[in-house]
Amino acid sequence: MISVVSSCLPVAGGISALFRRSGYRLVQGLALGSACLLSGCAVSGYSHLPPVQQTEARQVEAWLEGVKSIEAGFVQTGGPAALQGDGVFLYRPGALRMNYAPPHERILVARDGKLVLKDNQSGAVTQLALSRTPLGMLLRTPLRFDDGIQVTDVQRGPSSLQVSLAQASNPSQGLLTLQFSDEQGRLELRGVQGVDGRGHRFGVALYDVRTGVALPPQTFTFP
Repeated sequence: MISVVSSCLPVAGGISALFRRSGYRLVQGLALGSACLLSGCAVSGYSHLPPVQQTEARQVEAWLEGVKSIEAGFVQTGGPAALQGDGVFLYRPGALRMNYAPPHERILVARDGKLVLKDNQSGAVTQLALSRTPLGMLLRTPLRFDDGIQVTDVQRGPSSLQVSLAQASNPSQGLLTLQFSDEQGRLELRGVQGVDGRGHRFGVALYDVRTGVALPPQTFTFP
């Protein structure tokens, strides 16, 4: 059975707790960024930000341009119980795969403008256009903040950095927040959160993150 989804993935309500257990402090800025987004105050790129935040946005942009692949464990909580869980997070520029562990075994693959989620138990397949979810911004190639992306907010903690992004052409479509640990200028992606134009939220926290791992092309085959 194939269905088409009209909303985002669910929010990860336990992300902050997981970061605290991992020794990182997250800056809670998603709601602020959402308010700014809905009011239409975002402008193209990040030239509107204070100089320090522009530097931090460039740091994140450089990391996104340089990363070749990511393999990590993930935790996703909140939303419908059937869509909660944890598993393995796999990313390369333009493509994402999430393998959910039992008891709710599922495979999520997103690339080429489409997200496909398969429930291994029921065989049900759900499809979603990436243009309808902020997650699509993460899968743009190349992902440049001066090419159709608005940086709506940058926030820094003692050992964390996060940026919030919106589509320049239609910022009301949603907000994507990328959360990094920052150890002496060395960034590591630790969380992805988002809210779409209808207020639906999603999020994952990442741990045991490895970058530059070899991921075969078939990793991102749609289920």
